[in-house]
Amino acid sequence: MADIEKELAELEKLKAKQALHRRQLEENRKRALAKKNQTKRFVSIGKMVENILPDADSLSEDEIRKILSERLNMKK
Repeated sequence: MADIEKELAELEKLKAKQALHRRQLEENRKRALAKKNQTKRFVSIGKMVENILPDADSLSEDEIRKILSERLNMKK
C-alpha cells in the first residue's frame, strides 16, 4: 500500500511540474507573438518612412529623425 501512495504522490508532483511547464510555454508563446507583432509594426513604419523619404536608404537614422521632426513640427 505504501508503494502505491508513493507512486501517487510522485505522479501528483509530475502533474504539477507539467502544469507549470505548460503555463511557462504559453507565456513564452504570448511573448513571442507580441515581439513578432512589434517587429511587423516597426517594419510597417519603416516602409512608411521610405515612402515619405525616397532617399531614406542613403540617410542616417539621425538625419531621418531630424527630417521627420521638422516635417511634423516636433521638438526634441
